[in-house]
Amino acid sequence: MEKFIGFTQALELTFSRIEMPATEYVSLDGLAGRVLAADIAAKVDSPSVNASLKDGFAVQSADLRHADEANPVSLEIAGSATAGRISDAGVSRGKTVRITTGAAIPDGADAVLSEEFTNRDGPAVVCCNTAEPGRNVLARGTDIRAGEIVARQSERVSPAMVGLMATAGLDGAEVFKTPVACVMATGDEVVAPGRPLPPGKLYASNITEICAWLTHYRIPSHVAYAGDAKAETVAAINQWLEQVDVFISSGGVWGSEKDIMIAVLESLGWNGIYHRVRMGPGKAVAFGLLKGKPFFCLPGGPPSNEMAFLQIALPGILKMAGWPHLPFPKLSARLETPVRGNKDWTQFIHARLERGQKGFSVTPLKQRSRLQSMARKNALIVIPEGCDAFQADEVLEVQLLNNDVLYERSPEYYNGRRG
Repeated sequence: MEKFIGFTQALELTFSRIEMPATEYVSLDGLAGRVLAADIAAKVDSPSVNASLKDGFAVQSADLRHADEANPVSLEIAGSATAGRISDAGVSRGKTVRITTGAAIPDGADAVLSEEFTNRDGPAVVCCNTAEPGRNVLARGTDIRAGEIVARQSERVSPAMVGLMATAGLDGAEVFKTPVACVMATGDEVVAPGRPLPPGKLYASNITEICAWLTHYRIPSHVAYAGDAKAETVAAINQWLEQVDVFISSGGVWGSEKDIMIAVLESLGWNGIYHRVRMGPGKAVAFGLLKGKPFFCLPGGPPSNEMAFLQIALPGILKMAGWPHLPFPKLSARLETPVRGNKDWTQFIHARLERGQKGFSVTPLKQRSRLQSMARKNALIVIPEGCDAFQADEVLEVQLLNNDVLYERSPEYYNGRRG
C-alpha cells in the first residue's frame, strides 16, 4: 500500500482501480441525470412530414408571385388541414387549403401564406402578399433524421435531452448503473442526528453531509454506525457487503489507539491501494478494495472529512456512475486577499466567489467557526503542491462548488438599475 502520496497520484490511483459500471435500460421518465452508456440514434424523422410553421393557407407560390395589398389575389378554399390529420384536399392553381401550425403540407402546395396577410371572402380567401417556395414550410427531417446520432455516450442526460429522445422515437436508453453506497460512522462518541445528545458525544454531521452530497448526485446510500470495537466495525461492514457497491467510512484512520479502520479492513482481506495523501485538509484518507468493492476511509475531523470526500471519494464514486469528468468545474477569479499554503502538499481553502462587473473575484473565508466556514463556502481555492502563496489581485483557478454564483447579478448591476 502506497503511503503519503501526492494528491494527483491519489486521484490517478483511485480512477485506475475503479472499473466502469454495468449498464441498464431506463425509460424516459427516469433518464434525467443519468449517464448514457452508448450513442443514441433517432428512429424517426422529425417532423415526419413537410409541416406548416404557421396558421394560414397552403398555396402554390406561382399563384401569389405578384400579390400585394394593391394587387390582391383571390384563391378558392378547397379544404382544411390540421395537425395530426392528413388532408384529403390537394392544392392546384387557383386553389388553397386552410392549414394550422404543425399540419402536413397538402399535395400540390409548396408554401404557406401566413393568416395575417389574408382576408376571408366567403368560400375564397384574398391574399395580400407573396409566398415563395418553402415559405413557412418545415421540411421533413429538418429537426431530426432517422439514424442521426442525437446524444453521445458519456453525456449526462438533461431534461431537454429527454424531450429530444422522445421526439426521435425512443422510449428509453442504455445508461450506466448507479452505485449504491454504505456511509459508515465510527467511534463511540458519534450519535445519530435528532437523538438526545449525552455529554461528551457529538452528532454524526460528517456522514449526514456525505449522504446529502450523494443525494445531490442521485447516488442512493445507506447509513451504518460502528463504535470503537473491532467486532462492531466488522459486523457493520459485513451487514452491507453484499448489498452495496462502495463503502465510505468516517473516522478511525489517523493512527491513535482508537484508529482501527485500516486494521479491521486488513483483517477482512482488503487490497489497500494508498493511505495518507499530501493534501490539506484530508491527509489521513485511505483507499482500497474490499471483495472488489471500492472502500474510502475518510478522517473524522469535519474539514478533513469533507475535503477528502469532495476531492477523492466523490470523484471516484461518480466514475462508478459513468461520469466522464470531475464534479466541480474550475474558473479563473481575481484574489481579494493573500492566501498561504504549504509547498509540501496541495492546500484547499474555503472561499466565497462573487461576480462583479469586471468578472469573478474570490475571497478566502476566515471565520471563527470552521463548521460555519464549511457551510458558507461556494468555492475552493487550490494551492498546488510546490507553491506556498498567492498575492492579492492575482488571478487563479478555483473550484466551483455551487453554480448559483454564475447566474447572480452583481450589486453594481442592481445599484445601476436603481439609478
